[in-house]
Amino acid sequence: MKKIKMDTVRRKKCKNIFFVGFLVILLVLFFVISKFYINYVKKITYGNVYNNITELSEQTATQLNLTIDNQKKFVEIMIDSINSGFFFDVSEIFNRFRDDLDSYHFTRLVILDEDGNGITSDGYNVKNYPNIQEFFLQEDVYLSENRPSTVSDNQVNIYSKTFKFKKKKLVLFATIDTDNYKEILSRRLFNGNGGTYLINNDGDVLIDSYDKIKNSNVNFYDYVKNEYNIVSGNDIKKLNKMQDEINNGNVGTFHILLSKKVYFLHYEKIKVNNWYVVTMAQDSTIASEIEQFLLLSFLLFGIIISLLLFVFIYMYLSNKKKSKKLYETAYIDSITKLGNEIYFKEKGKTFLANKVRNRYVMVIDINKFRYFNRLYDYAFSNLVLEEFGKCLTSVMPDDSIISRMSRDEFVSSFKYDLDINDLVDAIFDKVSKLRVDNIDLNLNVSIGIYKVKRSDTDINKVLDKAYMAHSKIKGMYRYNFYIFDELLEEKFIEEEQIESDMKTALANGDFKILYQPKISVKDEDFVGCEALVRWVKNDKVIYPDKFIPLFEKNKFIIKLDLYVFEQVCKDVNNWQKKYQFSPVVSVNVSKGHFVDEHFIDEYVKIADKYGVDVSKIDLEITETSAIDNNIIKILDYIKKKGFIISIDDFGTGYSSLSMLQNMPIDIIKIDKIFVDSIDYNSDKNIINYIVSIAKHLNIKTIVEGVETEEEVKFVKNLGCDIIQGYYYSKPLSKERMEEFFKKYNE
Repeated sequence: MKKIKMDTVRRKKCKNIFFVGFLVILLVLFFVISKFYINYVKKITYGNVYNNITELSEQTATQLNLTIDNQKKFVEIMIDSINSGFFFDVSEIFNRFRDDLDSYHFTRLVILDEDGNGITSDGYNVKNYPNIQEFFLQEDVYLSENRPSTVSDNQVNIYSKTFKFKKKKLVLFATIDTDNYKEILSRRLFNGNGGTYLINNDGDVLIDSYDKIKNSNVNFYDYVKNEYNIVSGNDIKKLNKMQDEINNGNVGTFHILLSKKVYFLHYEKIKVNNWYVVTMAQDSTIASEIEQFLLLSFLLFGIIISLLLFVFIYMYLSNKKKSKKLYETAYIDSITKLGNEIYFKEKGKTFLANKVRNRYVMVIDINKFRYFNRLYDYAFSNLVLEEFGKCLTSVMPDDSIISRMSRDEFVSSFKYDLDINDLVDAIFDKVSKLRVDNIDLNLNVSIGIYKVKRSDTDINKVLDKAYMAHSKIKGMYRYNFYIFDELLEEKFIEEEQIESDMKTALANGDFKILYQPKISVKDEDFVGCEALVRWVKNDKVIYPDKFIPLFEKNKFIIKLDLYVFEQVCKDVNNWQKKYQFSPVVSVNVSKGHFVDEHFIDEYVKIADKYGVDVSKIDLEITETSAIDNNIIKILDYIKKKGFIISIDDFGTGYSSLSMLQNMPIDIIKIDKIFVDSIDYNSDKNIINYIVSIAKHLNIKTIVEGVETEEEVKFVKNLGCDIIQGYYYSKPLSKERMEEFFKKYNE
């Protein structure tokens, strides 16, 4: 009996031992499985985070590279323009490029000599600029690290390139506030627990998107070690390895424990100065979740399956949430919370794939937005952008894709079955009533619209067409929006071809000079001619209306004007030698010259070179040029040099006749549109009044575009002085012009 009891106790004890053993084995097995599972999930999670943060850093570096490349190209363009020899002093250089600075985010231009002395485009004098030789030693466009501005409290970066001007070696600075690059680098990750640094290969921090580093010459590696109290030798080794990799020009990704929190770091090289973008993102949840999981695994053995399932789902959702945050950082604009350019183009592929009718892409920007930065501050400007984005969202159709591309420029793709003009009116009405911080803004916007075709498959080309329409509206003051049409596309293609050929055409002498005679009303004698330019390309004549407006926009007109004037002087010199006769020749001078009164000195040099009497040269300026506030001073200087001055196309602009009494004008050219609209049965034609006032001011009048005998009789009865038009002659080549004036001189 006692033995049985002992066996029973022994069996119970064995069962207990077995149960405990089984429980221990089960717990160990669960621990091993849990450990394996956690490591597996952690590896997947870290792998995804590695990929995402690498992609984000690469995109940031790409955007920074594109920005720097564009700014470098602009500096090259400025230097090429300076080296072309058409600037006579520094102020001309500044005047030429001042309006373009804002487009490239430059704050000012500076021109310095080798002693560091010079002037800025906004009027500051610079003396003994420190370390000036740093810039003179560079051959290509050089981008400096950030340094304090000499004229403000800001940190700036300087693009520089040397050039020779009037036999003196100078350097051009184009300065940009360092804060401008923060918009590219300011990517907040994990609820503010992440950011981006720009460092050089020595580890010096150039830009800190956290805005924690306020001092200059702070070393990134020392800062991280001190800021986060790194004590682990392994983590210090990781930082040291990163330093070695950057010194060798490599890129990489790793994670590190900083202040007991896991951070992911990726360092990506950019194309300039061995600079690196370093992106940091904190993983504030993984470590605590693993600890909770282990604790629950040991304490709650009975719900192992449920717990494993719960943890799997939780970890999956957590990983998905992290990926979503990284996605938002890469694809969402931090100011407006709308999509950015990358987001728009990604969504645009789906938008184009949906072959429904009445699809549109719209480009919209706020006119003169840069004044908000000047009148207020960047914080208010950002608030305006945010509210403007909300305003667009509220008025655009459902399911619209709205993104902020850059600064104040937004794009949207949408489907709209009603009249598109109604939607545009609604946008204008909504934004005009925008109120921010109790300030009524009365915003005015410009809109370019492209209606998508079923054949469109490339979102970049679709965007280009919307931008074409948008750029069209920038030159139209009566309208606020423009809808793309095929004629506009053809025009842009044609302009691109013209711009690509213009320099070669000038060098090859493809611009030909024709002369149209001018006839005296009094006795029908030949009294002079007007020089007109034609572009002969592949035996085909391109007329001025195709290329002159474009040349005026891209400033090539200045070179063309000087080319035409020199060809005219050559012809006049030849006529003097052959016929002892030199007619008065009219030459057009474009508005682009009127940035400085001394531009005429170059004309005088050319005339002197060919022995041409400038009193026989009539410089024609358009009425729109004459409206310029500085015009009287410039015209007085031209008159002092001895040229004849005439106003071309008079009456087609916005000037008044009263302006004539203040200007040293010799001749008024009455535009053809007034001839075409003559009412022969009335004495109240506009020409009558123009001629009457001109006579009162002792100014001669030329009527151009006269083509019929009836028009000739009418002009003669008016008492005009000179007639120009097809009735007497079309524009003639130099040789036929000679035959014409020989005939009139017989």
